[in-house]
Amino acid sequence: MNLISRLFSFAIPVVSLTVSSLGISSVNAVPFGSVTVYKVVNNGTTSVYLSGTANGRMEVEMGSTPRTTARVVGSCGEIRIAVPSNGSFAGLKIDGVNVDVSTLSTATLPSCSGGTFTEPRPSNFKTPNGQVIIVGKTPGSGTTITLSSDVERNVSINSCGFGRINVTESLPLTTFKIGTTNYTLADLPNAGQPPVCRTLDGVSTTYIPSSWP
Repeated sequence: MNLISRLFSFAIPVVSLTVSSLGISSVNAVPFGSVTVYKVVNNGTTSVYLSGTANGRMEVEMGSTPRTTARVVGSCGEIRIAVPSNGSFAGLKIDGVNVDVSTLSTATLPSCSGGTFTEPRPSNFKTPNGQVIIVGKTPGSGTTITLSSDVERNVSINSCGFGRINVTESLPLTTFKIGTTNYTLADLPNAGQPPVCRTLDGVSTTYIPSSWP
């Protein structure tokens, strides 16, 4: 069993958890007060802490996150974008410019001959099978495609009973879900300082700041 002590203090707090709705065991967990999901904001960097069963894993649905890929423009100045696995073109951007797929007309994709479509396609369009075609680009040039995609992650819980997710520009984590519970980053309590886990001779000790409740 982990030993939990306060930084700069010899007092050992006794914490009672009632988090059965999250499917998280109180054994070895390291909550902030009675909260099992909280954040620490330090020098402009935000990390989300998840309190759970030591040496376990926790599945976190991180919502939609923009993902950018590079592509070479086709010989007729076209970019072909297949239907995403989740079926949604939400957040589509080409070279940083938004594309509203709902406004695109539907047309067949003509063959390309000598750098020109055999049938004129002056505007972006969708094919009957849902593929998005962007036109008017420079053949052979590089371009970027940004799409929102659903992200899931299995977060490792350390031997002290907490895990961490760092919030970054590529992983903003504005909203996320654990089990059936939804969370919003802005609404999470800020612990101010993080817990620290140290393991010596196979015994894990959790140090929590004296400022914690």
